[in-house]
Amino acid sequence: MIADLLNTLVGLWLTYVAIFPNAAGIGRDRVVVFAAIAMIGLALWARRSSVRPWQSTITLATGALLAGLMIVHQLVHLSDVLMFWGILWAGLVSAIVSLWAALYQPPRHAELAG
Repeated sequence: MIADLLNTLVGLWLTYVAIFPNAAGIGRDRVVVFAAIAMIGLALWARRSSVRPWQSTITLATGALLAGLMIVHQLVHLSDVLMFWGILWAGLVSAIVSLWAALYQPPRHAELAG
């Protein structure tokens, strides 16, 4: 649950950085790469302790896609529009799915039947 809450904060921060790119400063690309790596690590941590691992799987995939996008952007300049939408959607998906995983507690009878 703690990992999911931290991943929610990372996702919200990524959304903020996508909308206000100057807020992170000149080294925004490196900071976003570190945030993507943090998303992956937190998703792996959340996967071990969650009741249903599909939320952490989505967050893990989102972090990997964002890390890949940022690495490609470091090698070849990509469109600013693509970077905006890539960072924004990675942040939104991570925040929503991680918060859902943190708040969702299945009923006891569903846990025993599933």
